[in-house]
Amino acid sequence: MVDNCLFYNKKKKAVGALVKSSPAPHTDLPSTVKTWWPSCICSSLWYDAVRFQHRVPLQPSASGPAQRLEVRNGPQSARVWRFASLLCDLSVHHFAIIRELHIAFHPGFNLLTGETGAGKSILVGALNLILGGRASQEMIQTGASEASVEALFDIGGQFAIQSCLRQTDLLSGDELVIRRSVSRGGRNRVLVNGQMISVQELQQIGGMLVSISGQHEHQRLLDPAMQLDLLDASGDLEPLRREVSNHYESFVRASEQLHKLQKAREERAGQLELMAFQLQELQAARLQPSEDDDLEQELNLLKHAATLAEATHQAHELLYGKRGSVLDELARVQGQLETLSRIDVAQQGLLQQLEQGRLHLQELAHALQQYGRQVHFDPQRLAAVEDRLAAIQRLSRKYGGRVSDLLERIARTQTELAQGESFAEEQARLEDERHEIRHRYLTNAMELSRKRRALAAQVADDIQKALSSLDMPKARFTIRFDPENLEQPMDSLSLAAHGLDQVEFLLSANPGEEVKPLAKVASGGELSRILLALKSLLSLKGQAETLVFDEVDAGIGGRTAELVGLQLQRLATRHQVICITHLPQIASYAKHHYRVTKDVGSTETTARIETLSTDERVEELARMLGGLSISAKTRAHALEMLNRSQGLSH
Repeated sequence: MVDNCLFYNKKKKAVGALVKSSPAPHTDLPSTVKTWWPSCICSSLWYDAVRFQHRVPLQPSASGPAQRLEVRNGPQSARVWRFASLLCDLSVHHFAIIRELHIAFHPGFNLLTGETGAGKSILVGALNLILGGRASQEMIQTGASEASVEALFDIGGQFAIQSCLRQTDLLSGDELVIRRSVSRGGRNRVLVNGQMISVQELQQIGGMLVSISGQHEHQRLLDPAMQLDLLDASGDLEPLRREVSNHYESFVRASEQLHKLQKAREERAGQLELMAFQLQELQAARLQPSEDDDLEQELNLLKHAATLAEATHQAHELLYGKRGSVLDELARVQGQLETLSRIDVAQQGLLQQLEQGRLHLQELAHALQQYGRQVHFDPQRLAAVEDRLAAIQRLSRKYGGRVSDLLERIARTQTELAQGESFAEEQARLEDERHEIRHRYLTNAMELSRKRRALAAQVADDIQKALSSLDMPKARFTIRFDPENLEQPMDSLSLAAHGLDQVEFLLSANPGEEVKPLAKVASGGELSRILLALKSLLSLKGQAETLVFDEVDAGIGGRTAELVGLQLQRLATRHQVICITHLPQIASYAKHHYRVTKDVGSTETTARIETLSTDERVEELARMLGGLSISAKTRAHALEMLNRSQGLSH
C-alpha cells in the first residue's frame, strides 16, 4: 500500500492519490482510505484515486501533461498524477437558445447527452467562443443585447500557460478566468483575469487549454493539409515548422520585391532609352545659362547696327563735334555766369554746377564716340546668331521652356538615368538576399522532412495499434510522402509554408486490400476511430489538456461504440475529456453525466442542463437504448451496461 500522499484539486478542495491496483475493484484498502477519483487506465496499468491523511507535494514531470510523483513504501511504489489544467466552470448567458446556464466540470470523463437539437453543440460553440473562435451577432439570444461566456480553469500544473500569462502580466495564481462578450453593436470584449486582451492573444492561450473535435472534424481528416498538421503535432515538430514558415514568408516577400523591381525596370527600360537619347541631344547643344536672352539681345543689335551707328554719330556731333554744338553753347553760358558771379559772389555755385554739367557732357560725348566705334554691321555674325537661336528654339518647342528649363531637364534626366542604373544593383542585391533566404529555408525544410519521415513510421504503427483496440484488428495504416524521397535537385523542389512535403494517410481496413487514401476507402465510422486514435496519440505529446469531442460516435455502434467509450475513458486518465454522444455504449463509460434539455415555451425556447444521479443515468441510458418506449428490460440492460462500464474503471 501507499501511505502519506495527497492528491488534490485546488478549486474543488479535494485530496487524494492514485495507487496501482488490479483491474477489479480492490477490497483490501484500510477503512481510512476511501475511493475518491474515477479509476483509470494509464499505460496499461490500473490505478484508483484514494484519499490519505498526509500531504506529499506533487512535482512537475516532463514526460506528459500531468504531474507525476513516485511514492514508495517498502517494495511497492505508485505513481501520483495531477491533471495539468482543468476546465472547472462554464457560464453562458444569452447565447443562442441558452438564457442562463452554469455547468461545473470535473476531472476525467465528462459526458453530455440529450435529444437532437437540445443545445449540446451550442455549449461547444460557447466554449469555442471563449477559446478565441469567431464571434457573430447571430449568437446573441433573441431579445437580448449581449451574449457572454465565462470559463474558469485550474492551471496549477500548466507551466506553459503560466509562463505565457506571466509574460503578459495576466497570471493570477492557479486560476484562470476568461470572459468574452458579444454585443449587437458589434463590440467584442475579451477579459482574462480581469484584463482586456485581443482575440489573437486569446487564441494563443485557448489553444493550450482546450482541443475541440467538432461534429464534422472526422471529415476534415480527408484534407491532406490537416493530415500534415496532425503528423507534425504528434512529433512536436511545430517549432521547426514555424521556423520553416517564417523563412518561406521572408522568401515570398523577397520574391515579391524582386518581381516589382523587375517589372518596374522593364517598364522603365523604354523610357530610359528615350531619356538617354534626349539627354544626348540636349547635351550636344552645349547650352549655356541665359544663352537665349543674350543671343536675342545681340540679334537685336546686329539687325539695327546702321541705325545705332547713325544715332550715335549725330548725338556726338550735336554735343561736341561741330560749331554751335552743345558744348560750344555752354562755353557762352559760362562767360555769362562768370560775369554774374563777379557781381554777386553768392551765385558762384551756379558756375560750379555748370562746370560739372559740362564735364558730364564731355564724358557722354566720349562714351558715344567709343560706342560708335564698336557698332558695325557683321552679316556673318548675324547669320550665326540667327542659326544658334533657331537651334535653341527647336529644342524649346520639342521639350518646352527656355534655356533655363532645358538645363533643368538635363540635370533631372541625368539623375533619373543614374537611378535607372541603380535598378541593376538593387536587383542583384535582392537576388542574393532571396538566394540566401532560400538556402536557409531548404536547410530547415530538409531537416523537417527527415524528421517527418522518421516520425511517420512510428505514428502509423501507433495508430494501427490504436485502431486494433477500436475494433479494426486487421487495419493497416501508412503515411505516404510526396516527394517520396529528397534525393533530387534542389531547384525542382516546390517551396511552401508547411515545408517540402505533401502527406496522405492511407488505410486498408480489411485483409487482402491495398492501402488507399482515406477519401477512397474510409467510412464515417472508420474516420471517427482514426481521429480518436490520433487524438489519443496527441494527448501523450502534451497537447491541450482538455479534450472536447462533439459526437465522436459518427458512423459506429455496438461493440465498436463500446471500445470507443473505453478508449475515451483511458484518455480521461491523462486529460479532462468532455464528450457529446448519442450512443449509450459510450455514455456508460463516463464518470460525470450531464443531460441537456430544451424547453419550448409560447414565446421563447431555452436550453438547460442538469447533472444526473446514478438512477437518472440509468433512465437516460435506457432512453438512448429504447427511444420513446422504455421497458423494464431496457432499464435492466441500461443498468447492466452502466455497472459493467463503471466496474472496468476500478
